[in-house]
Order: sequence, then C-alpha cells, then structure tokens
Amino acid sequence: MDIPKRSTAKLPSESILWDILESVSDAVITIDEEHKVLLCNKAAEQMFGFSRAELIGHDVSPVIPNPHQTIHRDYVERYLNTGIPRVIGKARECYGLRKDGTSFPVEISYSVSKTGGHLYFTAVIRDISRRKEMEKEVRFVERLADVGKAVAHVAHEIRKPLMLIGGFARQVSRCDALKGDEKDRKKLGIIVEEVRRLEKLLNGVRLITRPSTSSRKESLLLNQLLSEAFDLLEPALKDRSIELQMDLAAGPIMIEGDPDQLKQVILNIVVNAIEAIPDQGKIRISSSASNREAHLTIADNGPGIPPEVQENIFDPFFTTKSDGTGLGLAISKNIIEDHGGSLKVRSIPGEGASFYISLPFDIP
Repeated sequence: MDIPKRSTAKLPSESILWDILESVSDAVITIDEEHKVLLCNKAAEQMFGFSRAELIGHDVSPVIPNPHQTIHRDYVERYLNTGIPRVIGKARECYGLRKDGTSFPVEISYSVSKTGGHLYFTAVIRDISRRKEMEKEVRFVERLADVGKAVAHVAHEIRKPLMLIGGFARQVSRCDALKGDEKDRKKLGIIVEEVRRLEKLLNGVRLITRPSTSSRKESLLLNQLLSEAFDLLEPALKDRSIELQMDLAAGPIMIEGDPDQLKQVILNIVVNAIEAIPDQGKIRISSSASNREAHLTIADNGPGIPPEVQENIFDPFFTTKSDGTGLGLAISKNIIEDHGGSLKVRSIPGEGASFYISLPFDIP
C-alpha cells in the first residue's frame, strides 16, 4: 500500500501571513477567553473607526452595539463552560458599532482555535450595508407593486360613496331646518371632515404607487422653499417650545421640482421630528451644494430611531404611532425619487435622527 508522503512545502513566514491578513477586505478580530482583543487587521480599523491601539488589549464590547454586547459575552461563556458551539462555524447577521456611535449591519463568521491550552475566538466581519440597502429597495418596489394592484380597485370602490356621503352631508347642513340645531350641525361637520380625511388618505396611497400626473415642476430656490415651508410650521414649533436652527447656504441653490410636493416632504419630516421630541428640543435645518447636487439635512435631538425601525421606516404602512398611517415617509421617498434625488436616514438611538435629501441642480 502506498503511504502518502508528508508535504515538504515550506510554511509561509509570520510576516507573509500578516501581509495576507492585511490584504483581506473583511474585518478580522481575534479575542481571548477574557473577551479582550488580541489581533485585528487594517479592514477592522477602517470598518469600525478605531485604531489598533484602541482595540488591542481592550474589551471588544465597544464595536458591538447593545443588546448584542451581552449576547456575545454569553456565547463565549457558554462555549467555555460547555464546549458546545452555537454560532461558531456559522455565519449570522447582526450589527456592528462604529467609534462615532453609528451602528451598521454586518455578517459575521466565527471560528475558535486552541493554542497553549487557551481558546481564541476569531470573527470575520463583512459590512453588508450596501446589500441591505439594495434589499430594502427591492422590498420597497415589491411592496409598491402589491399596493398598486389593490389601490386601483379600492380607490374606485371607496371614492364614489365618499363623494356621495360628503356631498349629501354638506347639503343637509345647509337646510333651514337645522339652523337652530347646533348639535346636529356639528355632527354633520364631523362627517364632512372625516370624508375629507379619507379622500386625503386615498390621494396619499395614489402618490405612493405612481408619480403624480399633476406634478408641476419648475425652477426653485431651495432656501426660499425652506423658508416658505417653515412659515407654515412656526405655530407648531412655538406650541412645543422647540427651537429651530437654520444653517442655509449663502449662495442661491437652484433645483427643479414641484413646490407643493417638496414642501410636503419637508413638512412630513419636520412634523415627525416635532412629535418625536418629548420635551423642549431643537431641530436643525441645513442646506448645501456639491457635485452638482443640492443637499438638505433635517436633524433633531429627539430619542433617535432604533436600527430595526430604520430598516423599515420608508415602507408603506409601517408606523410606530398608534394613530399613524405609515404613509408620510413612504410618500416623501417616492416624491424625492420622482425628482431624481434620494432620501436617507441616519440615527444614533438616544442622540436624535437626521434625514438627508439630495436633489439634482436645475441646469439651464
């Protein structure tokens, strides 16, 4: 029987292995049994924003957001006590935490090695932010398609009886027989107002499923549009004792768009910010221009948005409010994209939320 010969190939030196590790695009972090970082590559520094000096020799927790910190430590402790792996050898999705406090989705593969009687745990971490964004876009389009199929039928079935109810209620309210009956007139007024609200809801659903055919795009000054929008919001800001800070670009920024639709986007985002701030707070509006794009940021110092909510925040009918429809931000995203721009959110729980709008320049 032939006996396989032992390979005589020279093993790579430590420097070669380190060069290979440094060239890997995924982050690699190794910790010991006490949860302290022993090794990390250049990709880990870039991904998390920490230097090696800030990581090596320290607890790995700063790169893990809550509640995953406790869960991760429990996994390590369980393996040390039982030797039974639960996540080791498997890839799983969770979140990483950057030095600036922002969290981002990652895919992690764990492995364990034993040297000199000690166990070492290695995580290979891949930033999947772009993949998640693409998945969200696909889900958004799919949900729009599903909603669109139902909207045409529902709108047709509901709009006509709504118009009849509203019309009859207005006719009855004008009858001489009701002039002295304030209670019944008030009830009819409620019916008329509710009909108007439902018609507005139907129009909102229509805006989600397809661009408005009545859109009237024209050349606009971004700062002027912002000023007009916030004139409408001034009473609400004063009622809640919320300070509005404006940091607008010095020069004129021209965009092309429907002023009513773009004001609706601004109002939707700011009203959400007002409702999110539990007490006195601040909302900061800034505008700028770069790379032939206009940029608008609306930031608040409210409680922030959890990562799992951020993932679904632009989905139609997704809402965290007991009386919300889940249409405001979905409509806003559709309007901005219909204008050739983008709408994104970034939030650190406990430190407020920021919405970023980009729109192309109006080029003569």
